Amino acid sequence: MLDDLDGLTEKMTLLAAQMRALRDENQRLRAQMAGANVELDALRSRVAGAMQRIDELLERLPAEQQDAASAEKA
Repeated sequence: MLDDLDGLTEKMTLLAAQMRALRDENQRLRAQMAGANVELDALRSRVAGAMQRIDELLERLPAEQQDAASAEKA
């Protein structure tokens, strides 16, 4: 009977240690995910800004080509 209780106590101790380790890992992963989400938002913002600048350059491109063609004709 005492051997059974000792075995159960050992298993409970191991279970508690595993639970603490998993809880700690979960907290670490949640913090890591939060940081990754912040970085993702910043990268999305940079991509949006780059796309806007490209669109602005593309809008100017035909006007510059027309101006160059007009200058060549003159």
